[in-house]
Amino acid sequence: MGIWTQFREQANNIWQKFTGWQKATFAAVIVLFFVLVIGVLFAQRPKMEVLYSGLSPDTASAMTTKLKEQKVPYELVDEGKTILVRAEDKYQLRLDMANQVNLKGVVGFESFNQTRFGETDTDKRVRFLVALQGELTRTIEEMDEVETANVHIALPQPSLFIRDEKDATASVLLRLKPYASLDTEKVKSIMSFVSHGVEGLKSGNVTVMDVKGNLLSEDVADASTQETSKISASQLTLKQQYEKDFAQSLQTMLEKTRGAGKAVVRANVAMDFDKVEKYSETYGDAVLRSEQIKEESSQGTSQPVGGNPADANMSGSSYGSVGTTGESEHQLSEQARNYDISKTTETKIVAPGKIMRVSLSVIIDGDLTPAETNKIKEAVAMAAGVDAERGDQISVVGMPFNNEDTAKMEEALAKREGFQRRMELFKLALLPLSILLILGMLFFIVRRFGTTLSNNTRYSAGTHREVAAMTNSSENVEMTLSPEALEKKAMQTQINNLIKKNPEEVAKVVKTWLVEE
Repeated sequence: MGIWTQFREQANNIWQKFTGWQKATFAAVIVLFFVLVIGVLFAQRPKMEVLYSGLSPDTASAMTTKLKEQKVPYELVDEGKTILVRAEDKYQLRLDMANQVNLKGVVGFESFNQTRFGETDTDKRVRFLVALQGELTRTIEEMDEVETANVHIALPQPSLFIRDEKDATASVLLRLKPYASLDTEKVKSIMSFVSHGVEGLKSGNVTVMDVKGNLLSEDVADASTQETSKISASQLTLKQQYEKDFAQSLQTMLEKTRGAGKAVVRANVAMDFDKVEKYSETYGDAVLRSEQIKEESSQGTSQPVGGNPADANMSGSSYGSVGTTGESEHQLSEQARNYDISKTTETKIVAPGKIMRVSLSVIIDGDLTPAETNKIKEAVAMAAGVDAERGDQISVVGMPFNNEDTAKMEEALAKREGFQRRMELFKLALLPLSILLILGMLFFIVRRFGTTLSNNTRYSAGTHREVAAMTNSSENVEMTLSPEALEKKAMQTQINNLIKKNPEEVAKVVKTWLVEE
């Protein structure tokens, strides 16, 4: 302890003897030395970067085994889920590991690259199901929001009877990335993807959930029901927006004549959102397209007909009479006309949103005479395109408005405007006041420093005179002291010097005296 104290005192004495620039140079050298040492240490240590992260224990074990065989230095962080390697080896190792190690531990259709002898149809069916699950899992993991996925498919055994057949089902477990989420459309796409990838699987039989137990597929409704709900919501939004714009247009017109805030208009519009498709055919007059006329005529002598040819060679009675000859004439006239009938086909689609009925309610601030009421009603009817045959209705009422809230708002607005004006004036005056305050403080500090300096000067001069007087008096006293008194004073001086140089040693001596007493 004594050696350390002496070393510290010597170092302090040396430091006190340094000038300002020497102290600064020494401090800069020390800092530069530490920077160089740290730089050398980090330069010797190779830069490590992530090879793979988020690995399962089996995959990490297989990968570290391959790295040990290749004698590649590596580090494990994140509880063994992340492997770090040197930066210059990272990309080559990724390519090597991709061929040698199944990073995700998922088996796909590559399992059919090897032929297995003695494999039954059941074994092939199970292997196909495992491979199909693996391929679906890999594809789902390609989504930006998904970190890992597991797909399980349940295919029922085929049955000879339809009543005994069961539907195929599937479940998907997702681990999402931090701060990521899946909306309804993406969950629906996962369900559709899995159902189209498995024969006989319906989209409604696919269940999607995350690792926190949230059933993501619960809110995914049937496509038709969901589409119907969207259409209904859009129709309601369209109706509300139309009524708002309709009423605002009429209210703006009335406020131009009655004053701002003196009229209120509300509209109720009944709209038909049915989509109607009309098909009609119209036939016109017949038009002659072609005409064909055919006429035939003939004239000549006819040959005898009848008689028995054997009668000429046989005697006896005759069995037929011989016909007589005569003149013959033939005439034929045919006429064919083809007509075209003009036809008009019309297909008309009536867009949804047809206005069926309009009901308007107008309230005016103050009392209205019948003449004013009729004028306002007529103006509103013309502006709104009211059709009495369609069943449109208009109601105009005059009554005093309650303006207490408006008066309070105007008063509060006036107070706020006054406060803002005062704040603006304060901001304008803040800079000059700050400058004056700073100048006043500087003047006070300079004046105080000057007063203190003059007092210190006077005090120093008086102190020098007192010290000189005391020195002279002490010399005179020493000259008048006896030898014993001089020896005692010399001893006291040595004790004081010893206390100043070695206060700890003196303290130990005093403690020893106190213990002895």
